Amino acid sequence: MFTGFDRIIWVKKALLIIVLFFSFNVNAGTYEDRFTSCMLDNTSDRDKVILVKWLFVLLAEHPTLKKDFPVSESDKVAADIAIADYISYLIGQRCLEETKNVIKYEGEDAFLRAFEYLGEVAVMLLIQDEDVNKGFERYLQYIDPSIFVEL
Repeated sequence: MFTGFDRIIWVKKALLIIVLFFSFNVNAGTYEDRFTSCMLDNTSDRDKVILVKWLFVLLAEHPTLKKDFPVSESDKVAADIAIADYISYLIGQRCLEETKNVIKYEGEDAFLRAFEYLGEVAVMLLIQDEDVNKGFERYLQYIDPSIFVEL
């Protein structure tokens, strides 16, 4: 029988696999690592809120979500301006040397991969939230536990 506790463990393992899949970056070079670390080290709690809001606005643009989760044009502009300010601050001030080095020595792809990682951080911030975590588990009540007997 698939008990409530087993369901929670199963969900947490699934989330861990997702996290490891998105976080595993074996191609990162020294300068990319330094650039990524600089961005993360200089991302405040306020910046994390900006990342999460911007990610939500982006997701709400998807055709399957747009109708059910409308975002006003002014909210889109506000999120875009906030993320632009944050990114400008990082690459133009706090991580200027790391930005120059990653582009010079490892190229544009390494520079862009660091931002992909930053996006992954935003997703992690979402799924680590207690209320979101509860939402991840909410669907389990509708799964027939007998399907796991044969596994």
